[in-house]
Amino acid sequence: MTGTSLHVLHTESSPSLGGQELRIVLEMEALAARGINSVLAARPGTPIVAEARQRGLTTYEVPLRFNLDPASMWQLGRIMRRHRIDVLNAHNSKDGWCAAPVARLLGVPVIRARHIANPIRDCRSSKLIYGPLCDAVMTTGEGIKAGLVRRGIPARKIVSVPTGIRMESFIAARPGSLRQDLGIPPEVPLVGQVAVLRGDRGPDIFARAAQIAIEQGSDAWFVLVGDGPARTKVERVLAEGGHGDRIKLAGFRRDIPQVLADLRLFVLASTISEGVAQGVLQAHSASVPVIATHQTGLDEVAIADQTARCVPSRDPQALAEAILDLLARPEEALRLATAGHALVRDGYTLEHMLDKMEALYRGLVEPA
Repeated sequence: MTGTSLHVLHTESSPSLGGQELRIVLEMEALAARGINSVLAARPGTPIVAEARQRGLTTYEVPLRFNLDPASMWQLGRIMRRHRIDVLNAHNSKDGWCAAPVARLLGVPVIRARHIANPIRDCRSSKLIYGPLCDAVMTTGEGIKAGLVRRGIPARKIVSVPTGIRMESFIAARPGSLRQDLGIPPEVPLVGQVAVLRGDRGPDIFARAAQIAIEQGSDAWFVLVGDGPARTKVERVLAEGGHGDRIKLAGFRRDIPQVLADLRLFVLASTISEGVAQGVLQAHSASVPVIATHQTGLDEVAIADQTARCVPSRDPQALAEAILDLLARPEEALRLATAGHALVRDGYTLEHMLDKMEALYRGLVEPA
């Protein structure tokens, strides 16, 4: 579909670096080869700024601390004019409220991205930002789209574009690096969760499930890969419940394909609805069996008894039982992993995502 060159401004006011923020920089990098040149505006000193600059992406630091911030709006207007921006893609609330009105004044089409599944507020401001202040809404899953439709956003305005995966890097990855770094014996089963250490990802639930599994006689070791504000809570769970020698906190790592290659099972103990989880797609790509909670968004790729074992949210006992069961039944684990791998191959690769995003950008700018 590659055609004339386009210029896109991404805005992101989040202070974190998780799946949402990594998707932005991934898209910016990958679409450049298709003639879509991207610029990022994010809050000063946030991890996404460092990540984008490390990748050589054009990045501006803009305050974006509250809605309709005059200083931020003035800076965003200068950026849009300087780079002759063709489309704005606003990824969060504060940046959306700062950037969308400016884009409207300059005649720049607006996409309001929605990466999370919790319902938007049923109020005038939400109806404005998802209504007259944007030309399209981009969600990262069909569950998020359905939630917006229930709040009155027209379905014709919403496009679902899950984050795509570069499968090749996960297929080619070799095990050993994570175990070696953490002193985990090569022969023991290793069960891990790879996600930001944030309460809604349930890292404390994972830690408690790991303790239960060990107490019930499992020889598995467990690892949480990622960092974030819930680390202190997890450390408290480990201090109170014990077995910290076999439940490791690996911190933030970039070698996720190699991390997954070391795992026998992948777990995501989310406690809220969300978009399609990149961690689950990555585990599927690496052919690692998945255990996840029943959540809107997750259920699009962690499909119960088809591509994943699913358990109730906030239930460490049920999670521990699922872990023990799949470790004891490798043929069932293999069946789930094979189906998950096929799911990504057939609909969730990076190329699938890029095709949809390019079509969305060009459809807003170029005549039919």
